[in-house]
Amino acid sequence: MVLWAVGLISTALFGLVAILQRQIGQEVAALQNSRAMLVAESGIQMALHSQLLPEDMKIASAQLSSRISSGWKTGKTQVEGVHFEIEAKDMSEDAARININALLLGDKALARSVLQNLFARWEVNLTTSSSLIDALLDWVDADPLSTGSNSGTERSVRNGPFEKIEELEKVGGWAEMAKEAKEGSKGVDALSKFTVYGAGKLSLRSAEQDLIEAWLGLGAGAATNFMSQRPGPDQISGTPDDVVNQTLLGANPSVWADRVNAEEEDLWRVTSTGFVGKAKRKVVALISRKTNPPQVKARWSEEEATP
Repeated sequence: MVLWAVGLISTALFGLVAILQRQIGQEVAALQNSRAMLVAESGIQMALHSQLLPEDMKIASAQLSSRISSGWKTGKTQVEGVHFEIEAKDMSEDAARININALLLGDKALARSVLQNLFARWEVNLTTSSSLIDALLDWVDADPLSTGSNSGTERSVRNGPFEKIEELEKVGGWAEMAKEAKEGSKGVDALSKFTVYGAGKLSLRSAEQDLIEAWLGLGAGAATNFMSQRPGPDQISGTPDDVVNQTLLGANPSVWADRVNAEEEDLWRVTSTGFVGKAKRKVVALISRKTNPPQVKARWSEEEATP
């Protein structure tokens, strides 16, 4: 009986030790993940320094990471693997593209009109473009109901915004549309025309003619004079003398005032990834540099923890 009791107690103790070890491991992982998020946040705060330029970020992040690493201790023990990596990108390219989330999650009739006009300019078959638009709308909307007659557009969808622009290639009908656009006389790379970043306004300073015409509901070629005058006297795009004469696009520019941006926008997309041991956390922020100090316009985090 004594041996049986000792064996039973030993088994219980081993089980308890295993549970405690697992709990301690989970708590340590949670602590490391929280630390990694704080380190990633340090990168975002660094990017808000008004004197830093995108090309300065790599050197500045290395210097700040070194200081954080050398000064971070638990008691007398040095915390290992503490650093962050930062990438800053000017968003002028994104402002010149259509924000697919803002378009699809807004007025559905407007979204359908814009995309239908755009695909037509790319010489995409009407049947192909119509079914793709249904699939795009079903990808982002929250309900399980099919937009068109094809119930297949509600299978394997996110029912939420696109997180990466490459996800467009997963939408049913996208591959066929992209193929027709590429093989058309204009040889369009469809994926390069869209973005998931920005405020949803199209930049009249940098967007291409096909996007401007489709976005504003203009006929094909209606923006030709606007585009010819936009580079200004030096005929070089992206220089201070560029001209954005909206009257060349229509008699009443106020109709689309809330959907376009005619001013030069100094906006960065900053991605800061914090590391503490094996834990990894990523924070993305859209930072406006037009104010002093710069301001965060939007931000989100992406968990990449190691369990």
